[in-house]
Amino acid sequence: MDPARDKRSAWKRLRPFEKRLVAVAVALVLIAASFSAYYALSLKGGGKRTLVVYTYSSFMAYGANKTAAFNTVFGTFEKEYNVNIIVRTPSLGLLLTLQAQSQNPQADIVIGLTNMDGMLAAQSGLLVKYTPPGSHYINATLKNEMGSASAYLTPYEYAYLGIDYNKSVFQPPGSTFTPTFQDLTNSTAASNLLLENPITDSTGEGFLLWEIAYYQHVLNENWTTWWKAVMPYVSSYIYPSWDQAFAQFETGPGTNLVSSYLTDPAYNEYFGYGNGSGSTPVYNSGTAYGWRTIYCIGIVNGSKNISLDKEFVNYFLGPTVQNEVPQNEWMYPANETIALPASFGYAVNQSNIVPLNDFLNASTIAENLQSWKLEWQLMFPGAGT
Repeated sequence: MDPARDKRSAWKRLRPFEKRLVAVAVALVLIAASFSAYYALSLKGGGKRTLVVYTYSSFMAYGANKTAAFNTVFGTFEKEYNVNIIVRTPSLGLLLTLQAQSQNPQADIVIGLTNMDGMLAAQSGLLVKYTPPGSHYINATLKNEMGSASAYLTPYEYAYLGIDYNKSVFQPPGSTFTPTFQDLTNSTAASNLLLENPITDSTGEGFLLWEIAYYQHVLNENWTTWWKAVMPYVSSYIYPSWDQAFAQFETGPGTNLVSSYLTDPAYNEYFGYGNGSGSTPVYNSGTAYGWRTIYCIGIVNGSKNISLDKEFVNYFLGPTVQNEVPQNEWMYPANETIALPASFGYAVNQSNIVPLNDFLNASTIAENLQSWKLEWQLMFPGAGT
Protein backbone atom coordinates (compact mmCIF):
# COMPACT_ATOMS: atom_id res chain seq x y z
CA MET A 1 0.00 0.00 0.00
CA ASP A 2 1.35 3.38 -0.96
CA PRO A 3 -0.58 6.10 0.88
CA ALA A 4 1.35 8.87 -0.85
CA ARG A 5 0.46 8.04 -4.43
CA ASP A 6 -0.62 10.94 -6.61
CA LYS A 7 -4.24 12.05 -6.70
CA ARG A 8 -6.37 10.32 -9.26
CA SER A 9 -9.16 11.93 -11.22
CA ALA A 10 -12.65 11.39 -9.81
CA TRP A 11 -13.36 8.33 -11.92
CA LYS A 12 -10.10 6.68 -10.89
CA ARG A 13 -10.87 6.67 -7.17
CA LEU A 14 -11.46 3.24 -5.75
CA ARG A 15 -14.10 2.85 -3.07
CA PRO A 16 -13.46 0.74 0.05
CA PHE A 17 -16.01 -1.65 -1.23
CA GLU A 18 -13.79 -2.68 -4.23
CA LYS A 19 -12.21 -5.80 -2.79
CA ARG A 20 -11.91 -7.98 -5.83
CA LEU A 21 -12.85 -11.64 -5.62
CA VAL A 22 -11.70 -14.34 -7.98
CA ALA A 23 -12.96 -17.89 -8.34
CA VAL A 24 -11.93 -20.22 -5.54
CA ALA A 25 -10.40 -22.61 -8.01
CA VAL A 26 -8.16 -19.90 -9.39
CA ALA A 27 -7.27 -18.76 -5.90
CA LEU A 28 -6.15 -22.21 -4.86
CA VAL A 29 -3.84 -22.38 -7.84
CA LEU A 30 -2.48 -18.88 -7.45
CA ILE A 31 -2.52 -18.41 -3.70
CA ALA A 32 1.25 -18.44 -3.59
CA ALA A 33 1.13 -15.24 -5.62
CA SER A 34 2.60 -12.15 -4.09
CA PHE A 35 0.73 -9.32 -2.40
CA SER A 36 -0.31 -6.43 -4.60
CA ALA A 37 1.24 -3.91 -2.24
CA TYR A 38 3.36 -3.63 0.88
CA TYR A 39 3.90 -0.71 3.19
CA ALA A 40 5.87 -0.61 6.44
CA LEU A 41 5.32 2.49 8.52
CA SER A 42 8.51 1.95 10.50
CA LEU A 43 11.50 0.81 8.52
CA LYS A 44 13.78 0.20 11.51
CA GLY A 45 12.46 -2.46 13.83
CA GLY A 46 14.81 -1.88 16.75
CA GLY A 47 13.48 -4.99 18.48
CA LYS A 48 9.89 -3.75 18.48
CA ARG A 49 6.95 -6.08 18.08
CA THR A 50 5.47 -6.20 14.58
CA LEU A 51 1.79 -6.15 13.71
CA VAL A 52 0.80 -7.32 10.20
CA VAL A 53 -2.46 -5.91 8.84
CA TYR A 54 -4.32 -7.11 5.74
CA THR A 55 -6.61 -4.60 4.05
CA TYR A 56 -7.70 -3.33 0.62
CA SER A 57 -5.49 -1.11 -1.53
CA SER A 58 -7.78 1.93 -1.39
CA PHE A 59 -7.97 2.07 2.40
CA MET A 60 -7.96 5.71 3.57
CA ALA A 61 -6.60 6.69 0.16
CA TYR A 62 -9.15 9.17 -1.18
CA GLY A 63 -9.25 12.16 1.10
CA ALA A 64 -7.53 15.52 0.73
CA ASN A 65 -4.27 14.21 2.22
CA LYS A 66 -3.83 10.48 1.85
CA THR A 67 -0.49 10.33 3.57
CA ALA A 68 -1.71 12.20 6.63
CA ALA A 69 -4.80 9.99 6.98
CA PHE A 70 -2.79 6.80 6.59
CA ASN A 71 -0.23 7.86 9.15
CA THR A 72 -2.94 9.00 11.56
CA VAL A 73 -4.58 5.60 11.46
CA PHE A 74 -1.47 3.45 11.75
CA GLY A 75 1.30 5.80 12.84
CA THR A 76 -0.53 7.00 15.93
CA PHE A 77 -0.91 3.44 17.17
CA GLU A 78 2.74 2.70 16.44
CA LYS A 79 3.87 5.57 18.59
CA GLU A 80 1.47 4.86 21.44
CA TYR A 81 2.31 1.16 21.64
CA ASN A 82 5.93 1.24 20.43
CA VAL A 83 5.34 -1.29 17.65
CA ASN A 84 5.96 -1.62 13.91
CA ILE A 85 2.92 -1.97 11.64
CA ILE A 86 3.18 -3.64 8.25
CA VAL A 87 0.20 -3.18 5.92
CA ARG A 88 -0.32 -5.66 3.11
CA THR A 89 -3.03 -5.72 0.43
CA PRO A 90 -3.43 -9.26 -0.91
CA SER A 91 -3.83 -9.26 -4.67
CA LEU A 92 -6.35 -12.13 -4.49
CA GLY A 93 -8.57 -10.39 -1.96
CA LEU A 94 -8.97 -10.73 1.78
CA LEU A 95 -11.23 -13.76 2.18
CA LEU A 96 -9.53 -16.01 -0.34
CA THR A 97 -6.10 -15.17 1.02
CA LEU A 98 -7.15 -15.92 4.59
CA GLN A 99 -8.71 -19.19 3.46
CA ALA A 100 -5.58 -20.29 1.64
CA GLN A 101 -3.34 -19.33 4.56
CA SER A 102 -5.52 -20.95 7.20
CA GLN A 103 -2.84 -23.53 8.02
CA ASN A 104 -0.10 -20.91 8.09
CA PRO A 105 -1.58 -17.50 8.98
CA GLN A 106 0.58 -14.55 7.99
CA ALA A 107 -1.49 -11.65 9.33
CA ASP A 108 -2.65 -10.44 12.73
CA ILE A 109 -5.49 -8.10 11.77
CA VAL A 110 -7.85 -7.99 8.79
CA ILE A 111 -9.61 -4.74 7.86
CA GLY A 112 -12.35 -4.83 5.23
CA LEU A 113 -14.32 -8.07 5.41
CA THR A 114 -17.97 -7.27 4.72
CA ASN A 115 -21.45 -8.41 5.62
CA MET A 116 -21.24 -10.48 2.46
CA ASP A 117 -17.95 -12.33 2.99
CA GLY A 118 -17.34 -11.76 6.71
CA MET A 119 -19.71 -14.47 7.85
CA LEU A 120 -17.95 -16.96 5.58
CA ALA A 121 -14.63 -16.07 7.21
CA ALA A 122 -16.15 -16.48 10.67
CA GLN A 123 -17.80 -19.80 9.80
CA SER A 124 -14.53 -21.09 8.36
CA GLY A 125 -12.66 -20.57 11.61
CA LEU A 126 -10.42 -17.88 10.14
CA LEU A 127 -11.02 -15.34 12.91
CA VAL A 128 -10.69 -15.03 16.69
CA LYS A 129 -13.74 -14.30 18.82
CA TYR A 130 -13.50 -10.81 20.30
CA THR A 131 -15.98 -8.18 21.45
CA PRO A 132 -14.24 -4.83 22.05
CA PRO A 133 -15.10 -3.10 25.33
CA GLY A 134 -16.03 0.08 23.43
CA SER A 135 -18.37 -1.68 21.06
CA HIS A 136 -21.40 -0.14 22.77
CA TYR A 137 -20.56 2.97 20.73
CA ILE A 138 -20.95 0.97 17.51
CA ASN A 139 -24.26 1.15 15.67
CA ALA A 140 -26.26 -1.78 17.08
CA THR A 141 -28.12 -2.33 13.79
CA LEU A 142 -24.85 -3.02 12.03
CA LYS A 143 -23.78 -5.54 14.65
CA ASN A 144 -27.14 -7.30 14.50
CA GLU A 145 -26.91 -7.47 10.74
CA MET A 146 -23.65 -9.39 11.00
CA GLY A 147 -25.47 -12.18 12.80
CA SER A 148 -23.26 -14.77 14.48
CA ALA A 149 -20.23 -13.24 12.71
CA SER A 150 -20.50 -10.26 15.07
CA ALA A 151 -18.71 -12.37 17.69
CA TYR A 152 -15.66 -12.29 15.41
CA LEU A 153 -15.99 -9.05 13.44
CA THR A 154 -16.82 -5.49 14.48
CA PRO A 155 -18.20 -2.93 11.99
CA TYR A 156 -16.18 0.22 11.47
CA GLU A 157 -18.02 1.81 8.50
CA TYR A 158 -21.03 1.39 6.22
CA ALA A 159 -22.93 2.93 3.30
CA TYR A 160 -25.83 2.21 0.98
CA LEU A 161 -25.49 1.28 -2.66
CA GLY A 162 -27.14 3.63 -5.12
CA ILE A 163 -27.73 4.27 -8.80
CA ASP A 164 -25.67 7.25 -9.88
CA TYR A 165 -27.21 9.15 -12.80
CA ASN A 166 -26.52 11.99 -15.17
CA LYS A 167 -29.05 14.67 -14.20
CA SER A 168 -29.19 16.18 -17.68
CA VAL A 169 -30.52 12.89 -19.00
CA PHE A 170 -32.56 11.43 -16.16
CA GLN A 171 -33.50 14.45 -14.08
CA PRO A 172 -34.27 17.49 -16.23
CA PRO A 173 -35.07 20.73 -14.34
CA GLY A 174 -38.26 20.46 -12.33
CA SER A 175 -38.32 16.67 -12.34
CA THR A 176 -37.23 13.91 -9.96
CA PHE A 177 -35.59 10.55 -10.59
CA THR A 178 -36.99 7.87 -8.30
CA PRO A 179 -36.70 4.66 -10.32
CA THR A 180 -38.05 1.26 -9.49
CA PHE A 181 -35.98 -1.75 -10.49
CA GLN A 182 -38.62 -2.33 -13.15
CA ASP A 183 -38.01 1.17 -14.56
CA LEU A 184 -34.39 0.21 -15.13
CA THR A 185 -35.49 -2.49 -17.58
CA ASN A 186 -36.91 -0.08 -20.16
CA SER A 187 -34.72 0.34 -23.23
CA THR A 188 -33.62 3.91 -22.41
CA ALA A 189 -32.48 3.12 -18.89
CA ALA A 190 -31.12 -0.37 -19.53
CA SER A 191 -29.03 0.78 -22.49
CA ASN A 192 -27.41 3.41 -20.26
CA LEU A 193 -26.85 1.19 -17.21
CA LEU A 194 -23.33 0.18 -16.19
CA LEU A 195 -22.91 -2.70 -13.74
CA GLU A 196 -20.14 -4.60 -12.01
CA ASN A 197 -19.60 -8.35 -12.22
CA PRO A 198 -20.75 -9.92 -8.91
CA ILE A 199 -18.19 -12.69 -9.34
CA THR A 200 -15.20 -10.35 -9.38
CA ASP A 201 -16.38 -7.21 -7.60
CA SER A 202 -17.99 -6.59 -4.22
CA THR A 203 -20.09 -3.67 -5.50
CA GLY A 204 -21.47 -6.03 -8.13
CA GLU A 205 -22.02 -8.63 -5.44
CA GLY A 206 -23.94 -6.09 -3.34
CA PHE A 207 -26.02 -5.02 -6.35
CA LEU A 208 -26.94 -8.65 -7.00
CA LEU A 209 -28.13 -9.12 -3.41
CA TRP A 210 -30.01 -5.80 -3.56
CA GLU A 211 -31.86 -6.93 -6.66
CA ILE A 212 -32.54 -10.43 -5.31
CA ALA A 213 -34.00 -9.07 -2.06
CA TYR A 214 -36.14 -6.53 -3.94
CA TYR A 215 -37.63 -9.04 -6.36
CA GLN A 216 -38.11 -11.90 -3.93
CA HIS A 217 -39.28 -9.99 -0.87
CA VAL A 218 -40.86 -6.79 -2.22
CA LEU A 219 -42.35 -7.99 -5.49
CA ASN A 220 -42.57 -11.71 -4.59
CA GLU A 221 -41.16 -12.58 -7.99
CA ASN A 222 -38.23 -14.66 -9.19
CA TRP A 223 -35.09 -12.58 -9.04
CA THR A 224 -33.88 -13.75 -12.46
CA THR A 225 -36.80 -11.87 -14.09
CA TRP A 226 -34.95 -8.55 -13.89
CA TRP A 227 -31.69 -9.88 -15.30
CA LYS A 228 -33.45 -11.54 -18.21
CA ALA A 229 -35.21 -8.24 -19.00
CA VAL A 230 -31.99 -6.20 -19.10
CA MET A 231 -29.89 -8.93 -20.73
CA PRO A 232 -30.19 -7.57 -24.30
CA TYR A 233 -28.85 -4.20 -23.15
CA VAL A 234 -26.34 -4.64 -20.32
CA SER A 235 -24.29 -7.67 -21.35
CA SER A 236 -21.60 -5.45 -22.87
CA TYR A 237 -21.83 -2.97 -19.98
CA ILE A 238 -20.82 -5.30 -17.15
CA TYR A 239 -17.35 -4.52 -15.82
CA PRO A 240 -14.87 -6.48 -13.70
CA SER A 241 -14.63 -3.69 -11.12
CA TRP A 242 -16.35 -0.57 -9.85
CA ASP A 243 -13.57 1.76 -10.99
CA GLN A 244 -13.84 0.52 -14.59
CA ALA A 245 -17.62 0.93 -14.60
CA PHE A 246 -17.35 4.40 -13.09
CA ALA A 247 -14.71 5.41 -15.63
CA GLN A 248 -17.17 4.61 -18.39
CA PHE A 249 -19.93 6.50 -16.59
CA GLU A 250 -17.72 9.60 -16.40
CA THR A 251 -16.43 9.52 -19.97
CA GLY A 252 -18.45 7.17 -22.15
CA PRO A 253 -21.22 8.39 -24.48
CA GLY A 254 -24.70 7.06 -23.80
CA THR A 255 -23.77 5.59 -20.43
CA ASN A 256 -25.58 7.72 -17.89
CA LEU A 257 -26.37 5.28 -15.07
CA VAL A 258 -24.01 3.25 -12.90
CA SER A 259 -24.25 1.08 -9.80
CA SER A 260 -22.34 3.01 -7.15
CA TYR A 261 -22.96 4.58 -3.70
CA LEU A 262 -25.27 7.14 -2.14
CA THR A 263 -22.31 9.00 -0.63
CA ASP A 264 -20.96 9.96 -4.08
CA PRO A 265 -22.59 13.43 -4.00
CA ALA A 266 -20.68 14.18 -0.77
CA TYR A 267 -17.39 13.32 -2.46
CA ASN A 268 -18.27 15.43 -5.49
CA GLU A 269 -19.16 18.41 -3.32
CA TYR A 270 -16.04 18.17 -1.19
CA PHE A 271 -13.70 18.06 -4.17
CA GLY A 272 -15.66 20.56 -6.27
CA TYR A 273 -16.72 18.20 -9.05
CA GLY A 274 -20.13 19.86 -9.30
CA ASN A 275 -23.63 18.46 -9.05
CA GLY A 276 -24.17 17.26 -12.59
CA SER A 277 -24.78 13.76 -11.32
CA GLY A 278 -26.97 12.45 -8.53
CA SER A 279 -27.48 9.14 -6.74
CA THR A 280 -30.66 7.34 -5.76
CA PRO A 281 -31.94 4.15 -4.12
CA VAL A 282 -34.69 2.24 -5.91
CA TYR A 283 -38.38 2.64 -5.10
CA ASN A 284 -41.62 0.70 -5.06
CA SER A 285 -44.98 2.38 -4.42
CA GLY A 286 -43.18 5.45 -3.10
CA THR A 287 -40.96 3.54 -0.63
CA ALA A 288 -37.18 3.67 -1.05
CA TYR A 289 -35.27 0.38 -0.82
CA GLY A 290 -31.50 0.07 -0.52
CA TRP A 291 -28.68 -2.34 0.19
CA ARG A 292 -26.35 -1.48 3.07
CA THR A 293 -22.72 -2.59 2.82
CA ILE A 294 -20.87 -2.96 6.13
CA TYR A 295 -17.09 -3.16 6.56
CA CYS A 296 -15.53 -4.83 9.58
CA ILE A 297 -12.29 -5.38 11.45
CA GLY A 298 -11.25 -8.69 12.99
CA ILE A 299 -8.36 -10.68 14.45
CA VAL A 300 -6.86 -13.45 12.34
CA ASN A 301 -6.93 -16.90 13.90
CA GLY A 302 -3.34 -18.01 14.43
CA SER A 303 -1.96 -14.57 15.27
CA LYS A 304 0.85 -14.62 17.85
CA ASN A 305 -0.02 -11.12 19.06
CA ILE A 306 -3.56 -11.52 20.39
CA SER A 307 -3.15 -9.03 23.24
CA LEU A 308 -1.77 -6.38 20.89
CA ASP A 309 -4.39 -7.24 18.27
CA LYS A 310 -7.15 -6.51 20.76
CA GLU A 311 -5.61 -3.16 21.63
CA PHE A 312 -5.50 -2.27 17.94
CA VAL A 313 -9.15 -3.21 17.39
CA ASN A 314 -10.14 -1.12 20.42
CA TYR A 315 -8.15 1.82 19.09
CA PHE A 316 -9.52 1.40 15.55
CA LEU A 317 -13.09 1.88 16.75
CA GLY A 318 -12.21 5.02 18.68
CA PRO A 319 -12.27 8.67 17.55
CA THR A 320 -8.71 8.82 16.15
CA VAL A 321 -9.57 6.41 13.33
CA GLN A 322 -13.32 6.89 13.13
CA ASN A 323 -13.00 10.63 12.51
CA GLU A 324 -10.91 9.79 9.44
CA VAL A 325 -13.59 7.56 7.90
CA PRO A 326 -16.08 10.03 6.37
CA GLN A 327 -13.78 12.11 4.17
CA ASN A 328 -11.15 9.46 3.43
CA GLU A 329 -13.29 6.36 3.01
CA TRP A 330 -16.48 8.24 2.03
CA MET A 331 -18.50 5.97 4.27
CA TYR A 332 -20.40 6.48 7.50
CA PRO A 333 -18.39 5.72 10.65
CA ALA A 334 -19.83 2.85 12.69
CA ASN A 335 -19.02 4.70 15.94
CA GLU A 336 -22.18 6.70 16.60
CA THR A 337 -20.39 9.37 18.65
CA ILE A 338 -18.59 10.72 15.56
CA ALA A 339 -19.95 13.95 14.07
CA LEU A 340 -20.31 13.94 10.30
CA PRO A 341 -18.57 16.67 8.29
CA ALA A 342 -20.56 19.26 6.34
CA SER A 343 -19.91 17.48 3.03
CA PHE A 344 -22.16 14.63 4.13
CA GLY A 345 -25.09 17.01 4.01
CA TYR A 346 -24.90 16.41 0.24
CA ALA A 347 -25.10 12.62 0.54
CA VAL A 348 -28.50 11.05 -0.08
CA ASN A 349 -30.54 11.00 3.13
CA GLN A 350 -30.57 7.40 4.28
CA SER A 351 -33.03 7.79 7.14
CA ASN A 352 -36.06 6.91 4.99
CA ILE A 353 -34.50 3.99 3.15
CA VAL A 354 -35.75 0.49 3.92
CA PRO A 355 -32.65 -1.74 4.10
CA LEU A 356 -33.27 -4.89 2.12
CA ASN A 357 -30.58 -6.49 4.27
CA ASP A 358 -33.45 -7.16 6.69
CA PHE A 359 -34.78 -9.72 4.21
CA LEU A 360 -31.45 -11.37 3.41
CA ASN A 361 -29.75 -11.87 6.74
CA ALA A 362 -26.21 -13.10 7.28
CA SER A 363 -27.11 -16.78 7.50
CA THR A 364 -29.29 -16.60 4.37
CA ILE A 365 -26.46 -14.99 2.43
CA ALA A 366 -23.94 -17.54 3.66
CA GLU A 367 -26.22 -20.40 2.59
CA ASN A 368 -27.19 -19.05 -0.84
CA LEU A 369 -24.64 -16.58 -2.16
CA GLN A 370 -22.50 -19.04 -4.09
CA SER A 371 -25.49 -20.65 -5.81
CA TRP A 372 -26.96 -17.23 -6.67
CA LYS A 373 -23.68 -16.13 -8.18
CA LEU A 374 -23.41 -19.34 -10.17
CA GLU A 375 -26.93 -18.87 -11.52
CA TRP A 376 -26.06 -15.30 -12.52
CA GLN A 377 -22.86 -16.48 -14.19
CA LEU A 378 -24.80 -19.00 -16.26
CA MET A 379 -26.99 -16.14 -17.53
CA PHE A 380 -24.00 -13.93 -18.34
CA PRO A 381 -21.11 -16.23 -19.31
CA GLY A 382 -17.99 -14.24 -20.03
CA ALA A 383 -19.53 -10.87 -19.13
CA GLY A 384 -17.39 -8.40 -17.21
CA THR A 385 -14.22 -10.49 -17.21
